[in-house]
Amino acid sequence: MLIAICDDTKTDAEKIRFALMDITDELELVWFDTGKKLIESIKKGSFYSLVFQDIYLEKESGMDIAQTVRELSPDTQIIFVTTSLDHAVDAFRVQAVDYLVKPCSETDIVKAFARVNMRINKQLPPPVMINIGKEIHVFHPERVIKLESDRHYTVIYRQSGRTDRVHKNFSDVAELFGKSFIELRRGLLVNPQYIERINGAAVILSDGSTYILPKAKKDSVIALYTEYITGKTDHI
Repeated sequence: MLIAICDDTKTDAEKIRFALMDITDELELVWFDTGKKLIESIKKGSFYSLVFQDIYLEKESGMDIAQTVRELSPDTQIIFVTTSLDHAVDAFRVQAVDYLVKPCSETDIVKAFARVNMRINKQLPPPVMINIGKEIHVFHPERVIKLESDRHYTVIYRQSGRTDRVHKNFSDVAELFGKSFIELRRGLLVNPQYIERINGAAVILSDGSTYILPKAKKDSVIALYTEYITGKTDHI
């Protein structure tokens, strides 16, 4: 995969490069200190699967550069990396897939790359349909944070903050979601997309919840999460 980094600050560009080179050696990264050079490269025939684009360049607008990249290469994915949230709304007008605020951590960079890799490989799982009373509810696995057993019920936590308590055995619901979630312990599956970080035996999710891994599960969970991050798995 060919990736461009367009940033006039070399140390910031190097941080992105080092973060990605640590997870796989199958990436080729090219640094451009101006948007003009990036655009010229694309016009000469280079196709970049992904561009990490800084917004605040010395003499250029990263937003204008991204718009030109989108026009010249519609299939190129764009991640903005900048110092302010001021342009977050504008970023999605050019269909950016992520928006990172400096100083961002290597974990933030790797997770953003994982989301792009998922989109490029079109690995989004199909919707899950569950009967709840007389209604059929549709769940998109990529928008579900976790599944948790509660006796004869299963609680489904969505990204939106909505919680659904389904009168179905946990194992039956878990089977519907297939292999896309990671089992932290018996009766608890989490979507790796919403794991903020793993600190020792603690798994911290984006909703603020923290779970301590049983000793017997720690190595397998870390291995599965690493596979997810590097795109070497069927997980979401």
